[in-house]
Amino acid sequence: MFDGLFPEEAYEDADPVPLDPEQVFSGAAEPVRTHLGQDTIQPRFDGDTSQLPHDVCWTLQELVAAPHVSEKARKYWAVVVEHEDVLRSRLSELGLLLEVNHEYRYAFTRQADDPSPHSRAILRTKTLSLAASTLALHLYHQYLLSPDNPVVETADMIDHMMAYKPATDTDDAAYQKKIRTAIRALDDAAIIKPIKGTDRYVIYGVITSILTTDQVDVLGQRYKAIASGETARSSDSDSDSDSDSDSGENDD
Repeated sequence: MFDGLFPEEAYEDADPVPLDPEQVFSGAAEPVRTHLGQDTIQPRFDGDTSQLPHDVCWTLQELVAAPHVSEKARKYWAVVVEHEDVLRSRLSELGLLLEVNHEYRYAFTRQADDPSPHSRAILRTKTLSLAASTLALHLYHQYLLSPDNPVVETADMIDHMMAYKPATDTDDAAYQKKIRTAIRALDDAAIIKPIKGTDRYVIYGVITSILTTDQVDVLGQRYKAIASGETARSSDSDSDSDSDSDSGENDD
């Protein structure tokens, strides 16, 4: 017959063992260490002398090399949130500023405006064409409308941009080709990302930093003028805009 894992008979005749508070709450126990408080950090490679935990080092590299770090990259975003001050300090040594947006959950590095003649630019900006910045302005508003599900269809982007086609331009195919070039430019700048197996894109929250409030107002007025025919430059869809994708994007 099965008596159970803890038969009551085993405890009936046993004398209770008193607990010594001094032993239970003594300071002799091994202290709980934070991640940054580890005594020994194993080197990642031959010659590694960093005193930072491995995940902080890798996140630091990501912030320098990648356009941005978003909540979707959980392993990096969690480190940014936990070790923001350490990362900010290390980046400043390179003349870089760490921008963290906790509302939309993304982070990126920006080149600091260091007046010293000895400073070097680590990051390079990418200038968006007028067509790409027009599309970015549209996606900016789309993101603000639905930040929790910022997904846009390719067809919707094309339909929106077709409104800017001059009445004198009768080549729809050529104009749509320019629109797809603008979409690729935003993809290359890591402002949007294609969803595999679909014709849709995710809009990254970093778009709220690429376009400032002033830029949104100025560009919005300019594009309305173009759409109404007030600006009649045939090269409008290909010219460079005044807005730069300067949120830490590095050229690959």
